[in-house]
Amino acid sequence: METGKSSASWGKPLPTLYQLEEKCVKDYRKYSDTVAVSFAIYHLFSKNPEIASYIGIEHQLKNEEGRDVCPDLVATYESDRKGLVFELKWSLPFEDELLEKELKKLRRYAIPCSNWRKPSDRVDFHDLILICHIDDAQRAIEMIKKISADVEYNFLGNEGFAVWSWTITAPKMGERKEELRLFPVYGKTRNQEIESLVNQPGGIMFPEDVLTFLRFSFTFVKQKPPIQYLMTVLIQNIFPTFQQKPDRDFYEIHVDMIYERAKTFFPAWHKYNAETIQIKRGWIREALEILWKLKLCEKVLGKTDWWRILIPTVRTMKPVQLALCRKISREYLKSLKKRRPRGRLRVRPIRPKGPRKEKPLNDFF
Repeated sequence: METGKSSASWGKPLPTLYQLEEKCVKDYRKYSDTVAVSFAIYHLFSKNPEIASYIGIEHQLKNEEGRDVCPDLVATYESDRKGLVFELKWSLPFEDELLEKELKKLRRYAIPCSNWRKPSDRVDFHDLILICHIDDAQRAIEMIKKISADVEYNFLGNEGFAVWSWTITAPKMGERKEELRLFPVYGKTRNQEIESLVNQPGGIMFPEDVLTFLRFSFTFVKQKPPIQYLMTVLIQNIFPTFQQKPDRDFYEIHVDMIYERAKTFFPAWHKYNAETIQIKRGWIREALEILWKLKLCEKVLGKTDWWRILIPTVRTMKPVQLALCRKISREYLKSLKKRRPRGRLRVRPIRPKGPRKEKPLNDFF
């Protein structure tokens, strides 16, 4: 969604509130689905070690260039002689230049690495799998084909690199349960067990009971969530735990208090000396700033990082994320209207322009 001066210029209609809300909710769901996908893979290896032996989430490897790299998920197969590296992206840039830059970053994962289970551990070779949303898959594949012509990035066109995507079917009352399916869209790995599973009709399927467990246990992936996602997590899971009275009231809470409580609900993953925290202090501060702009909390004057939170923060009959997206979208639309030029329309020569670019809805904050 375009932001800035051009969005509000003459000759371009402003987006509707419905369009803004739809984009906001879609980004929320894309991140939520990415979390489910990440831990569906973890679940697959945990329950089927003959396919691959799970090592860890954000396990730290060291590549031959001396860089520490932390892919989203790491595993080995064939008695730890070969490796698997997964990198998940809930969203990829729309601008070609930024998309190319993002995909070129995958090179750091393709370089031979050590520290698979111990610092001295190496493997014969490892495969790299990029998992992205189906909305981004075709653009990613086209860019991969382009940059793989460069010898420095030819690993993108070789066996051992693959792109996967996913679908999550919406449940229907009495007819169909929710399912997650993983399927390949480009390339292939050298793990025959995985290739056999992912290329079967319908891909790799995870039933509703598995998804329910994963969503209850895990909330974040390494990539920063959209702001509406984090705000929803704070409002639904964290803020209510500070309430001491049965009726609605304000509570003064420090960022560190929220952070420590969040760690209790979403603890670190600890595997083979690799430890990661699901939630970050910076994310919390940013979410609180947006809640303040939406008049859903207050700053405590004269006290840094102290906030006055109304609990419950949002009263709505709808899911919290839908209510937040409505508020965010309204504020965004107001900001666009304020930047819209006033006065008479000046006729300017029409110049050809490239495809419209999208940016995150919360950029205007």
